[in-house]
Amino acid sequence: MTSRAAIYARQSLDRSGEGAAVSRQLAECRELAERNGWEVVEVYQDNDRSATNRKPRPEWVRLLADLRAGRHDVLIAWHTDRLYRRLRDLVDLVEVAEQRTLKIATVRSSDLDLSTPSGRMIASLLGSVASYEGEQKAARQIAANRQRAQSGVVLWTRRPFGFERDGREVRIVDSEADEIRSAASRVLAGDTLASIARDLDARGVTTTLGKPWTVTAVRRALTNPRVVGRVVSKGEDYGGGGPAILDAETYDRVGAILRDPARKAAPPSTEVKWLLSGLVRCGNDDEPMWATPSPSGRMIYRCRRCYMGRGLEDVDEVVLSIVAERLSRPDAVDLLASDVDLDALRATAVDLRERRDGLASLLADGLLGAEAVRAQAERLGAELDEAERAIDAATAATPLAKVAVSEDVSATLAELAVRDVRAVIDALALVRILPAGKGVRFTPDQVDIEWRTA
Repeated sequence: MTSRAAIYARQSLDRSGEGAAVSRQLAECRELAERNGWEVVEVYQDNDRSATNRKPRPEWVRLLADLRAGRHDVLIAWHTDRLYRRLRDLVDLVEVAEQRTLKIATVRSSDLDLSTPSGRMIASLLGSVASYEGEQKAARQIAANRQRAQSGVVLWTRRPFGFERDGREVRIVDSEADEIRSAASRVLAGDTLASIARDLDARGVTTTLGKPWTVTAVRRALTNPRVVGRVVSKGEDYGGGGPAILDAETYDRVGAILRDPARKAAPPSTEVKWLLSGLVRCGNDDEPMWATPSPSGRMIYRCRRCYMGRGLEDVDEVVLSIVAERLSRPDAVDLLASDVDLDALRATAVDLRERRDGLASLLADGLLGAEAVRAQAERLGAELDEAERAIDAATAATPLAKVAVSEDVSATLAELAVRDVRAVIDALALVRILPAGKGVRFTPDQVDIEWRTA
């Protein structure tokens, strides 16, 4: 009965990408099968795959599964080191051999019989030798790379932005060098890396991999020691000698700015995009509702506790129309509370602020616990907000005053920034979205407005 044979071929590094070494292995393995009268039923190829690291070899994994399933009687390889260089892989083969009758034949080394103690010993010795050779090869390669770096030559695998190589000669790419110099000037002028990345993308400038720019990619291009002519390999700086794009002073100044810890803890953006996000409250639990995209992509206001949501544009339209109508009434100026006692309000605000600030001392002295301090701080903070809101309204210092005295309220609201419109709404009313049941379409009466001022 003809034995069913599988061929496994592997090449660690395919520099040309043509798989020529694997093809030669396959040809010689097929000749071996033909001489022995074996039928080759499956071929497994792992091209450009190392057997010494821990990255999985897809075809090797598939081969082991087929061997365990008993689909092959003979395993053919060009050499045992094509099959395994780590003893862990040999253990996998031994486990298969213990379950199935398996013959391992090679073109350039000894055949293996893993069903016997002597065969396993020979296989183990061959694996140890292969592992030793692999480690020696890696050590020689590292030493060669270090020697080249010390002489000013680094043969990179990924081309750094701004440079190209002709053999061992490193040259500057003028167009990319101009982009690096421009980006450095922008950093010194206070621009962010994100804005530089957006500008590069908008002009169609890509990374050396042809991909869009990210903050990390821009930072890497500007802080690469190579841009000042230094030779770096595996994180070790071997000094100058290469072509430079930036002068040392500029490079150091840019690096100091980008390493500034304050950049990593930049304050949050003050730009307000959504009118009522965090301002409108949920009618179920009085929690703030926040602008968030729905599964369909439509923006909604959603409560993070009960997950009730309503269409953002629908709610904004209702609230703006009601607020505009209220401020268009003849008594709108009365909302400014110009008859309030400003001195009393200011005294109240000072007292509340001092009481709030004094809570830290009470906590430090052990007179109040953390929970009590937190509760009192929230209460005093809310009262202080009310007092300051009343002072602002009385002194016509808020956007509400500007809208209330305008002849065309709707037009004035439309001209204001989103932040100022939010201030008008917050000073004027408390907005809640009432529950309406799952699947019920939105209607204006689901928006409840509680006026803060009579």
